Amino acid sequence: MRQILYRVSRRAASAVLVTLAVLALGQAPAAAFDLFAKHEVSVQFATQDGKPMADAEVRVYAPGEPTHPARTGRTDKDGKFEFAADRDGLWMAEAHAPTEIARATLRVGKPDEEQGGLSPFLVIGVLGVLLLIAVWYRFLRARGRRRGG
Repeated sequence: MRQILYRVSRRAASAVLVTLAVLALGQAPAAAFDLFAKHEVSVQFATQDGKPMADAEVRVYAPGEPTHPARTGRTDKDGKFEFAADRDGLWMAEAHAPTEIARATLRVGKPDEEQGGLSPFLVIGVLGVLLLIAVWYRFLRARGRRRGG
């Protein structure tokens, strides 16, 4: 029975580690799930004559950081670009096509909106506790083997 539990817990731990590695190391596309995002923002860029800016290079700047792009990507065939905003405030988006540049200022959230989302400190704390439990479990197993063998 102990061996079956050990195999199950080992498989579960492997699955958790693989999931965390994919989330941490993978380069997520703009429309992917973002664990810490508060809002999913969509902006559509068009030329001066109203045609969509398809496949235009987009740079998005977070509030208070006008020199370093927080997100980059390309518009779709309809000139749309989606990104996850992790904080409230005025976001700037800029699309570059071969012949035109379009800019948009986006207000994300409301001043009186309750802060939501998942705190990074909570996630790191939970992962730390899980790591301590795993180390404690391995220690007890090693101690039990020494006594039994």
